[in-house]
This record gives sequence, structure tokens and C-alpha cells, in this order.
Amino acid sequence: ANSYLYMTRAMDYFDLANEHEGSLANAFKNTPVRFCIFSFTSDWLFPTSESREIVHALNAEAANVSFVEIDSDKGHDAFLLDEPEFHKILSGFINGAAPQFGL
Repeated sequence: ANSYLYMTRAMDYFDLANEHEGSLANAFKNTPVRFCIFSFTSDWLFPTSESREIVHALNAEAANVSFVEIDSDKGHDAFLLDEPEFHKILSGFINGAAPQFGL
């Protein structure tokens, strides 16, 4: 139980923008990574507004990013449950990236 408390405290205190001169966009400068940001409407731990901030920062650096907001009443753990829309979009994203890695 204590490890969970330490992990959540670390998540609360970590500020990626602060680590990059106060700019979240700087954290993604020159990134070659393809991103797919998912947000669930009922997620109170990582609300959609925070996901959108990440997407805006990635866009500011011309990163390859997709954003999906899924309407769900299952809260933060919705991605662990049977969410057909999530699985369909995630599969499409992974399958779209697979050929460049020879998969």
C-alpha cells in the first residue's frame, strides 16, 4: 500500500514542463516518436484538459500525434476494462505503426 502512495505522490509532484525550462513543448522537441493520446471523460486522475495540454505541446513541436477522447463512466481504469472503442483505436494505431518496424 505504501508503494502506491509513493507512486501517486511522485505523479502529483512531477512537472515535465518544469524539467524543460517551463515549456511542455520543449520536452518534445525533435521527437521522432508517433503519439496516440487517449482520454476518458470520467478520468479524474488524468483529466481530458491535461491530455489536451500534451497534445497542444506536441503540435507546437510538429510531432506526429493523434488524440482520442472516449466517453466513459468507468473512471481512470477504463482502459483496463472492456472498452471496444479504445481497443479498436489502439489496435489501429499499433497496426498502422507495425510495418515500419517489420511487424
